[in-house]
Amino acid sequence: MAFFRTVDNGIKLSSLLSIPDVSDVHTMNKITSDELNRLVTHEDAPEASQPLGHLLSHIFKSFKIPLPGASALQIPLRKIIYPNERVRSQYHGSSPDTMVPLYDTETSTWNWNLPVNPPGDTDSDSENAGSTSGAPVSPDTEAAGNATHEEIFASFLNALAGCLLASQTLLERECYATRTWSAASAHTALPGSTIKRKPDLVLSDDITAKWGNIRVSGELTHSPYKPAMRLGKAADTHAYLMMSEQPWRRFSLILSFTDAYRHLRVLMYDHSGGAVSTRFDIYQQPDLFSHIIAVINFGNLECVGYDSTVSFTKHVSPPFSKDIRAYRPMKNMPARRSSSADPAASTSESLEQVPTPESPSPDDDLESVASDGSGSEESLIEDSLEGSSNDSTTQSFAHEESAPSPFPVQPTMVSSAPLVSLASQIPQELTESVYSVTPHPSQFPHSAHSPEPCGKIRVGDTIYIIKRILFAARGLVGRGTTCYLVSLDEEDYIVKDHWVLGKLDAVVLNEIEMLNSMRGVPGVPDLVEYWLVTTSDGKADNTQNYRKKERKSTRGTNRAHVRLVFKPCARPLHMFRTLKELVRALRDIVIIQKTAVEERKILHRDCSLNNAMILDDLDISKGFLIDWEFAVRITADNQYPIGGTGTVPFMSRKLLGQVALIQEQATAEAQEKQRSKKLKSKSKTTPATKTPKTSSDSLALPISRVIQSYSDDLESLFFIFAWVCIKFSGPNGMVRQEHNSSSLLDRWTSLDLGSCAAFKVSFFANPLDEERLINEFQPYFKLLIPLATDWCAALRDNMVHPVTFDAILSVLNSHLDKLPDDEELQSTVTMLRKSATALNDSPNLKRVASLSLPVGSPKRKKSDEFSVSDQQM
Repeated sequence: MAFFRTVDNGIKLSSLLSIPDVSDVHTMNKITSDELNRLVTHEDAPEASQPLGHLLSHIFKSFKIPLPGASALQIPLRKIIYPNERVRSQYHGSSPDTMVPLYDTETSTWNWNLPVNPPGDTDSDSENAGSTSGAPVSPDTEAAGNATHEEIFASFLNALAGCLLASQTLLERECYATRTWSAASAHTALPGSTIKRKPDLVLSDDITAKWGNIRVSGELTHSPYKPAMRLGKAADTHAYLMMSEQPWRRFSLILSFTDAYRHLRVLMYDHSGGAVSTRFDIYQQPDLFSHIIAVINFGNLECVGYDSTVSFTKHVSPPFSKDIRAYRPMKNMPARRSSSADPAASTSESLEQVPTPESPSPDDDLESVASDGSGSEESLIEDSLEGSSNDSTTQSFAHEESAPSPFPVQPTMVSSAPLVSLASQIPQELTESVYSVTPHPSQFPHSAHSPEPCGKIRVGDTIYIIKRILFAARGLVGRGTTCYLVSLDEEDYIVKDHWVLGKLDAVVLNEIEMLNSMRGVPGVPDLVEYWLVTTSDGKADNTQNYRKKERKSTRGTNRAHVRLVFKPCARPLHMFRTLKELVRALRDIVIIQKTAVEERKILHRDCSLNNAMILDDLDISKGFLIDWEFAVRITADNQYPIGGTGTVPFMSRKLLGQVALIQEQATAEAQEKQRSKKLKSKSKTTPATKTPKTSSDSLALPISRVIQSYSDDLESLFFIFAWVCIKFSGPNGMVRQEHNSSSLLDRWTSLDLGSCAAFKVSFFANPLDEERLINEFQPYFKLLIPLATDWCAALRDNMVHPVTFDAILSVLNSHLDKLPDDEELQSTVTMLRKSATALNDSPNLKRVASLSLPVGSPKRKKSDEFSVSDQQM
């Protein structure tokens, strides 16, 4: 798992580097904890008007159903799977069907044998929590006696939810599916990630819980709560995994039970960091506790962090399950807007279901399938049910009393496809190598016959059909960019969903302004429309909404939810088909940058592997440059805010040196503040108790300015070229299988910024490092070694004498002319054969081809070409 970090305003120091390939829990805990440094705030005691506190009152505001008090909840005696000593003595000899209180008001305890001691401690402490050890009244006393703390808590939460449902029938109409708490993953890693995390509790409405479908997770610890404790670090990683595997979420929730398991806190994580609710005593505040569980179990999915403007069908087929012979080209046709008379395309009500010819029925959609393509779905479901029938943690008396009627399909995701690159429909044996470069969640099970399209997404008043997910950034803090391939009226578009740093419209809408300024430049996406995403109550979706006030450490970290729609659709640079296509795309991107600088007076500033693309035209492919979010209008002094200075592995030497200096200054300031705090604390005899405000003591990177010019972007393009030639072993995204821990790529990715800057300076100055670059080139790229040598020479003095566009274009064009055409001709023939096969196999594709490939030679517009002079280069 490797991805790139972009330098951003206010980003934490530990977030400036790429997260390395890790799978062990300890390392991942450290990484996520570092990323959240000074970004997890804790709420003060709640006001009388908001007993749940600001955070929970805000995210639970859509839940309007009145709930009974805890004292009114009743449960059949036989459903108390783990009764405490008081229940066993008080109701000894009673009928199993006797209705008894779930909460005992006399002793302020729950009538459940909830643990109060650490695991393995057999001593009882009924005075603290009203729980005593002993053989429970259960059909299987041995099994009950061997129950773990997690199993007991999961069964209790399910019983509490069942009592609430039995007492308030309106909850059944509110909830679209049965959500069940389970402790099955407490001792077995939850599937769906290479990071083997074992959440104590998970809430899921799927048969098999995975990181891609769980709603909420929970952690139990006997110790008092501390932000930096093991539980806190585990929760950080849980949130990271949920947000990575379900990138369409607004936030994720983690329940934290501490202090002998009696204190509950709700931890919320979003792209600005995290917020921790006030503490709730589950024994002394039973009504508030039951209210929280009711909303989490029965509230709409916005209450647990989902975005109601994005919907998915039950099963989403990952692109890698399709053979390349079935590849269907994207339809880059002139944009047409949907008719206002079409309700499915103009209202959000159409999010309720995705109409597809072969999609399963709503009832079928409620049953999840975990399949590798072999065996029937029905048998898998039966096996899953049989395997879980004896799990005491999933029992709920409400279902047995009255089985609820089938619920409609909920639009938000239940299980998901891997997030892969746009053109990853390649042979099966090549998929893993492609995914190791493009950020993606792990390959959790899927149905081999999943419907396509797979969902819907709203942009303003328009509903687009989601065909597949192209890209998703990983990590908690940041833009959280997710790109979708969508369609409207049989035309394909790209929707970019991301969280933009800033409050002012001028900052939030910078990419819109830049794209409008670049309109008409070949190789730059056309902006079709944009939307500042709103929540169900019509308010702007903003991370500041979840925080009552701004802390000193979180200033400048607020993010707004923005959605953009682009045309045309392109494929990533590393999906090139031939060496000539690769070099031509790089040349075209230089021309795009030159046009932006010289004609539009705009500097891109973030040239990276993820932003360099290839656009398939009717006669020849072209380079394509996306992500103009951090682009700026060129100033006389070339000074710009640090946000958007580049993506770390591809940043120029000059930029790395400047940001490294800012990093060093911020670190020194943080250390000085720590020393001052320690001296002050020593001088106090009795330090006042204070609610912790942060999970660690790192300092935010100050909002500073750097000097940057187009020569830095040209140097970044060289590092992209070198990355492709070292990381990949051939066309179509084939990644080399062997890994060299001392590779140049690791040096550019994993070092701190100061060391990385020094290494890159040495790289251009030391002939041995240039030889090392050549030696790391994969055999397929050997023809490009002369280009690498000349490109290095052109950039050698870039820090002192900035390189020019013409110098780099001269290098690229001279080597482009020398590359043979045989590979490109063979690639074209192969692609045509595969397209012909696909057309013969599918009548629908014949219709698509007749629409998108008209007979006769199309007339080329002058705007379709870069320029006459560019073609002659």
